[in-house]
Amino acid sequence: GSRVEKPVPKVGMVFQAALLLKWRSVLDNVLLPVELSDQNPSQFRDRAIELLQLVGLGDFIHKRPAELSGGMQQRASLCRALIMDPPILLMDEPFGALDAMTRDEMNIELLRIWGESSSTSRQRKTIV
Repeated sequence: GSRVEKPVPKVGMVFQAALLLKWRSVLDNVLLPVELSDQNPSQFRDRAIELLQLVGLGDFIHKRPAELSGGMQQRASLCRALIMDPPILLMDEPFGALDAMTRDEMNIELLRIWGESSSTSRQRKTIV
């Protein structure tokens, strides 16, 4: 019950639309929550690249959002939500605009990535 006045690193959010900043590269978009939380982005760069590789965007880290398909943008948005390893991930139908096959793949990838991060962390994780 307190007012939220700054980014909350304990909560990741993935919206229905990717909401990437068009002037930033994919990698810089993923690192945005790190910058907003006054952390050093260079300490999270390897994790960002690892997440992008896990979702099939390893070859696109220097591309701008306009150069990606909608599904690719959504995967980058998912990486941005996971970069700070939040114990809570809120999702507003982020895979709704994807085709059925890609949506199934993304659901499997999300569970795998979430499961891997849960096994290396002592904190319990929740997806809503």
